[in-house]
Amino acid sequence: MAAAMKNAFTTWKFRHFFVFVTERGNNITVQCNLCLPIVKMLSASKNSTSNLKKHLQRRHSSCLHLIKEENRQSESTEHIGEGQGALHLPFKEEMLEVEQSTSQSTVSKLIFEFVIDDVQSFSLVEQPSFKNLIEGISGSQTVLSRKSLFQHMKKEFAAMKEALTAKLQTVTNVCTTADLWTVHGRSFFGMTCHWIEKDSFERRSVALACARVKGHHTFDVLAAKICEIHAEYQVQHKVRAIVTNNGSNFVKPFREFETPEEAALDEFDDGVTFFDMDAVLEMEGDEELHFFLPSHQRCAAHTLNLIATNEVHKAASRGSFQKVYQSAMGKCASIWNKAHWSSAAAEVVQDIANMRVSVPCVTRWSYEYLAIAKLIGLADDQLFDICGRLGVTGLNPHEIAFLREYVAVLQPLAQSIDVLQGEKKWFLGFLIPTILSLKFKLSDKLPHVTYTANIITAVIEALDSQFSAMLNSHDAKMATTTMPKFRLCWLPPEKREDMCKTVVQEATSLKSRSPAADVVISSETDGSDEEFFVFGKTNKAEKWTVEKEVRMFLYDTEKSLNSLHAYPLVKQLFLKYNTTIPSSAPVERLFSDGGSVLTSFHTRMSDDHMEQVLLLRYNRKFCPKLGFDDL
Repeated sequence: MAAAMKNAFTTWKFRHFFVFVTERGNNITVQCNLCLPIVKMLSASKNSTSNLKKHLQRRHSSCLHLIKEENRQSESTEHIGEGQGALHLPFKEEMLEVEQSTSQSTVSKLIFEFVIDDVQSFSLVEQPSFKNLIEGISGSQTVLSRKSLFQHMKKEFAAMKEALTAKLQTVTNVCTTADLWTVHGRSFFGMTCHWIEKDSFERRSVALACARVKGHHTFDVLAAKICEIHAEYQVQHKVRAIVTNNGSNFVKPFREFETPEEAALDEFDDGVTFFDMDAVLEMEGDEELHFFLPSHQRCAAHTLNLIATNEVHKAASRGSFQKVYQSAMGKCASIWNKAHWSSAAAEVVQDIANMRVSVPCVTRWSYEYLAIAKLIGLADDQLFDICGRLGVTGLNPHEIAFLREYVAVLQPLAQSIDVLQGEKKWFLGFLIPTILSLKFKLSDKLPHVTYTANIITAVIEALDSQFSAMLNSHDAKMATTTMPKFRLCWLPPEKREDMCKTVVQEATSLKSRSPAADVVISSETDGSDEEFFVFGKTNKAEKWTVEKEVRMFLYDTEKSLNSLHAYPLVKQLFLKYNTTIPSSAPVERLFSDGGSVLTSFHTRMSDDHMEQVLLLRYNRKFCPKLGFDDL
């Protein structure tokens, strides 16, 4: 709108609620800002703003008192055209008056969520510019102090833990994961908890702790931390298994303190733990620590990553193609380093191949595999052009052929790692089929390779060695068999009947411990004496009913988890054995979130505040909405 044009709208005090769009003849078109995100166009006369006033009165009642105030002060206004005037109140005061409907409690709540969810510095609430911003857009509401922020964070953290503990009391089986994280000279012990909703079969995951650990990370320190967190949330009798990586400091606690398998997997466990009192009395005065830990499971994804990192390298470094492997990997590393440390080199790769090259993480074989796959996926002329312009020795045809075979052969291994640590496959039942499928695919490639036969052989042998216990595990077999996706298809035909009998035995035992299923109350009787005399349960009919349900499930072709609703006993077995997850990836993701919290700019954050912020962000669904009226 031209600055020289004068009309009722240009001098109207409420013009800031609208945006001028166009002028046509004696009329103008404006857009209402208060209606956004809905785009509302309004037409008004140049010499009258009555249409715009009516819109404010009808659609935006908070402006009504301002309109009345303008009418009362019309005699002191500057008249233009037909006498429409403008208040001489500052625009800021009008806007604040309009927004008075935003309460102090709401403003404080929004600030708190902004600081927690976006990991803002706590000192933000003390910044003058931030205070001016909030006061300017909220109607002169004040910004909560840093002390109030800490008080409410502590209060909501306690409420979150209480709500989470209450939720876990309604769950029968849980699985936990644990790991250590060191950053900026501080170490933290993280633990996550997982269960399956019995109606929707959705996997639920929460963070239980990210607590500071001082001193040496010895096995007894970690064992004490595990027991402490389990007891704090009252899940010590519900943990089917705890999943950790293969680090010796995590493996040793379970070797030293884990209860016997038959006690850990006691099917008749009702929450009461029995101890040998003679052994307890003999322990009096003994300073040696004793912890009772749940069953331990090593992270399958981490185990596969170790196999890929160690066994593949060892196998490739031996044999007739050792020099090809070493030279090819060395040239790839030169390209990665050049492109990573030099912006000019990175632009060269971007121009030629339209991709970004980064240095793979040395502790994650999957990253190295993907980096090789990206490079070797380029056309030969692109690859030669990149090497030439970066000043790197180019890959010769034998090295390119080796790398392409390497990528093709180990693609199932990389895919297996993704499957086991992916969120959609967080069921123990996926572990055995994944390992068996991986072995089959590798074996199938063996007769057709030129360079990588020893690599394939080494990986298969490592799989047999590292996963033999899990492939023979009762829990893993039950978890796989009760998965509608697999049932008995993973077993050779001659072993399927034995597995079917095992499931029937488990289901029968499960039903016998469900009193409600055995009690039948009837109000009708024929008065016969025969109904009174009972000498024991008739197991034949009951066994046939259980066996029929199990066999119907095992021969069903429906692969959806919802099909389990038709088989109540099998459903209970599925929930029991598939609660355990095959990977400790969730706790690693917790630490990834922690990296956003405890950054180099937040190194002065206390240990307690660090844990509170991280867990409040991670467990948003279990954070009660507390008011700020008392702060």
